[in-house]
Amino acid sequence: MTVTIVDPIHDGATDPVLVWNREEASWWCLFAHRRANTKIGGPPRIGRCHGSQVGVASSADGGQSWLYRGTLALPVERGINTFWGPDVVWHDGSYHMFVTFIRGVPDDPAWDTHGRPSPWHRQVHHLTSTDLWDWEHVSRLNLGTDHAVDPYVFPMPAGGWGLWFKDEARGGSIWRATSADLYEWKVADQALEDWHEGPSLFELGGAVWMLAESRTGLVAYRSGDALTWEPRGPLVVPGETARQPNVLPVGAGKACITYYVQTGTDSFGEAVPTAGQASVIRVAELGLAGGDLECRTGVVAELPLRAARMSETR
Repeated sequence: MTVTIVDPIHDGATDPVLVWNREEASWWCLFAHRRANTKIGGPPRIGRCHGSQVGVASSADGGQSWLYRGTLALPVERGINTFWGPDVVWHDGSYHMFVTFIRGVPDDPAWDTHGRPSPWHRQVHHLTSTDLWDWEHVSRLNLGTDHAVDPYVFPMPAGGWGLWFKDEARGGSIWRATSADLYEWKVADQALEDWHEGPSLFELGGAVWMLAESRTGLVAYRSGDALTWEPRGPLVVPGETARQPNVLPVGAGKACITYYVQTGTDSFGEAVPTAGQASVIRVAELGLAGGDLECRTGVVAELPLRAARMSETR
């Protein structure tokens, strides 16, 4: 069985992250809300990615089914702006969101950098909330670049926090910043040298793992300290090209993986104006086989109907 999270408005759900909503006692999936089926001015593939808001779907049955709930009003700047790759952690009584922000809705082929600088700056912003609906803007992070995307926050094994992000001005490599409190950040080092997107960190089987998108698909790295990374090769997702993974451990040696795939059709199975860019989010199980990661698309990892240990810090 394959569980799918859809965006019934624009057929453009991407960049998922799972978070436990303590008020509703349900799981939420936040995602980038691309406008894949909207015919707008300018090159279509630009329109689908800009003007994207952060969408919400919720599940009250442990991730077996999902309900689309709309979008979040994030108070970074006035007007219609662009948000990509949200990440959320719960810490010290608040939800902390780290999200990529681009001012306005650029209509310019130069947005598509593929690891090169662009005139359209990408910023990572920090917001906080107590209920996941209403957000307060905290700051723009100073990450030493105007091209930071795909932030992911994870508690460092030795203490404090790490934030991994892609720097499109430096070849699309992954960099790490550190913080003691989630508010003040300092860039520490380069984590992965080659082009990657959407890093996701998690603990499984006594190790820290990083799963990220490469130019050839999802790839895995393993570490004992979240500082140095051992390549463990590609993660095979049967039958599809998976993008922008997010992983949440749910038990001993088992995790829930979400990722998005481009479908080429809308939710009715019909071609859309930007058919090659329509996308949905898949939910599957991630486990260990022979010491490496294995994606089991025929199984849906059941999310606990409570705040799991990892979601207390994530």
